[in-house]
Amino acid sequence: MGPRAQHLSREGAGRVVTTLPRAATSRVLDRIRLIARTLEDEPGLTSPELAERVGFGRRHMSLLLLRLEEHGIVVHEGRRWFPGPETVELIRG
Repeated sequence: MGPRAQHLSREGAGRVVTTLPRAATSRVLDRIRLIARTLEDEPGLTSPELAERVGFGRRHMSLLLLRLEEHGIVVHEGRRWFPGPETVELIRG
């Protein structure tokens, strides 16, 4: 395990639990909120269009959208993406 991973890990009950620093967690949430707000403003964007709007890579955006769909933050119809049932709560929170 490298020095950065050791810094981000802690041992407990014989296993290593990896955690993100609070700043990293905050940045991830900010990125997710940016995607949710963008889809609220412009529903029906394709993954490449959304990636361009928010400044992410196309591959990263595609993978991220699939994860967000699992949590109800976005939904898709064909190639178009829309805000999901959890979007409003996420944006407010």
